[in-house]
Amino acid sequence: MSAKPSTLTRDEAKDLRRIIERIRGGDRGTPHQVVVQAWHDEMAAELRKLAKTYERTGRGAKDLLEGLVIAEVEGVDPKLLTKIRRQLGQRATKRQAA
Repeated sequence: MSAKPSTLTRDEAKDLRRIIERIRGGDRGTPHQVVVQAWHDEMAAELRKLAKTYERTGRGAKDLLEGLVIAEVEGVDPKLLTKIRRQLGQRATKRQAA
């Protein structure tokens, strides 16, 4: 077994210093709240699209209800979810009246 200490090249040492500086405080990445908000926005957009194209089939109703429940549990804006439900209710009453 060799007792020789490990050595680094200048490039390896430079890379390690850069990594250590980044980890210690320089670049912290994207804040969690920003990622969650983007996810909620994407979820809301998909729900709006699903509600707009809803055809009143069994499968469509299941998918839409599941999406609304998941969005509510995950913390999507309740006002937005209420607006989507109201629009669906208005469409349903228009169809019944026709």
